Amino acid sequence: QSIQLLQKLTYNVPVFCAGANIDELISFLMHHVQSTEDELTIPCLGLLANLCRHNLSIQTQIKSLNSVKSFYRTLISFLAHSSLTMVVFALSVLSSLTLNEEVGEKLFHARNIHQTFQLIFNIVVNGDGTLTRKYSVDLLMDLLKNPKVADYLTRYEHFTSCLGQVLDLLHGRNPDSSSKILELLLAFCSVIELRHTLRQAILEPSGLPVSGNTRFVTRSKTFEPSVALVHLSNQPLEGSEDCSVLALQLLKEIFEDVINTGNSASAEHFVDLLLPVLLDHLRMPEQIMDELLVKKKHERMVKAINVLTNILLYDILKMHASKVLTASQCISLIEHQFTYSGIDTGYGTKAVDSKMCKLAADIILKTLDLMSRLKQDVPGMEVSFYKILQDQRLIMPLTFALTSDHREQVKVGLGILFEAAPLPDFP
Repeated sequence: QSIQLLQKLTYNVPVFCAGANIDELISFLMHHVQSTEDELTIPCLGLLANLCRHNLSIQTQIKSLNSVKSFYRTLISFLAHSSLTMVVFALSVLSSLTLNEEVGEKLFHARNIHQTFQLIFNIVVNGDGTLTRKYSVDLLMDLLKNPKVADYLTRYEHFTSCLGQVLDLLHGRNPDSSSKILELLLAFCSVIELRHTLRQAILEPSGLPVSGNTRFVTRSKTFEPSVALVHLSNQPLEGSEDCSVLALQLLKEIFEDVINTGNSASAEHFVDLLLPVLLDHLRMPEQIMDELLVKKKHERMVKAINVLTNILLYDILKMHASKVLTASQCISLIEHQFTYSGIDTGYGTKAVDSKMCKLAADIILKTLDLMSRLKQDVPGMEVSFYKILQDQRLIMPLTFALTSDHREQVKVGLGILFEAAPLPDFP
């Protein structure tokens, strides 16, 4: 139970690894993993997977041991184990320790990698519960960071059908499980070719070529991945912290790919389905919410505005948005941010939450960016836009943006400043 507790406590958490205790723990875990298999083997291997992941110090310590080759042989023997959990834990430790070394070159070589992909996708889809799925997703995400492996995956002949099975996992799952699948889909977006395939799978599932799996073609309208994605992007605020934010980030990537490939036809119907949900994200609830829920609401607002911005970059899709987004909605959103965040009270007159202030500034400037893009298309938008640009309260959001560490925020801030500076009453 102690090992299982340690495994839960160290999952996705950086571990400080100085001191004799951690040395003893690693020796104990490695010894037990290489001993006769018992009920401790799997939790010991899972804890080792946590400690090795993204931890260069522990990786170096293990690789410097005289027994490391024998340890590798044990891990490789586990790859044929009947327990999928054992397999994924062993693969995770091996990828952390060997991916960029000679052993890893052999293990994850072009000759073997396709079987490895099939194995990992099999665990993602059919894994022994949520825990195994989490580790298999993390493993695939880590492998994708290696350019060679990412390139191998673009050429993996069964990727399309595996992707179809992964997308099916978005239906009827608990938010935790869905969040992990969304993380994996976002990782695919880091590789342009995989993002193209993912965009097709979400927006054009019936037209996608399949290999050895016809689930795409026969899927009913209700279970289209696009419908699942819209549903996940609109989870209750009280629910999973990550699910809606991850779904909105994925939607942003999908529309970025639509723009880059010039393929707006497949996105038109989807935009009509999505726009009401995005606009709902921009409305503040009438009832009073506690601080944590307000922050979550604002974080979702930022992500929703990012999706809207990408939609507006394509004229055909922009036309759909201009029919539903009004000037008064934009003004209400900006006014609420000025008031709630304390920005309208001036410097030093109110103790405000720095993170909330930055979120509010981000929402204000990104909403102004939306207004700028729609000022010729929506009645009253141009007048409202230029009126806000001459508002004294704009100083603080602009200051936040122009001094931000994030290039995108600086870019939006400069764009607004460029439009506002020539105006006679610009503060």
